[in-house]
Amino acid sequence: MKRGLIFLCLAFVCSSLAAQTDTTFNSKKEIVIKGKRFRVYNNWMNVGLGEGLNTRLPFTQTILDVDLHFHIRDSYFQLGTFLSGDRFLSFNNYNAHFCYGKRWETETRNIFVSAGPSYSWGFPYSNGVYNSYIYTAFGGYAEAQYIFKPAYDLGLGLSVFGDFNYLQAVYGIRVELFFSGAYRGEKNKRY
Repeated sequence: MKRGLIFLCLAFVCSSLAAQTDTTFNSKKEIVIKGKRFRVYNNWMNVGLGEGLNTRLPFTQTILDVDLHFHIRDSYFQLGTFLSGDRFLSFNNYNAHFCYGKRWETETRNIFVSAGPSYSWGFPYSNGVYNSYIYTAFGGYAEAQYIFKPAYDLGLGLSVFGDFNYLQAVYGIRVELFFSGAYRGEKNKRY
């Protein structure tokens, strides 16, 4: 119950931030950093690895995550998946999520918070073993990430996340690699 309330509060904050849209949107807006052009409104991808807890399991889980972040005008969305298991590449829980989010980006950092629906499936654990039947459940997913960018389009950071449904909650922290599609080439030199 408490986790569900936290999730609803996070979703409310994300939706209220979304209401503050920029009326002067320019999809081709660029900035120049050290002679290189970068698009301000850009898409990016994260790949993450971390540790998490599953409320139905007595031990921690290794989490592998891949997310594509894209925009429609000045609104950002997240489409992704994470896999969790007892050890790396031994997964027993799978998740797909589609979220709406708010982004704050500068030359050296990228901050993104998001929330949205999710779908989970996997093998339930009981009596010390994983069962052979597959469970499925709809739920909600929320994430907050902070990325440090040594280059405008590459970065490394952390994200905290949670996936909640009526069967279980999976939450944790991941180290994220950040890859952006912002680079547009060298600045044209005029003589």
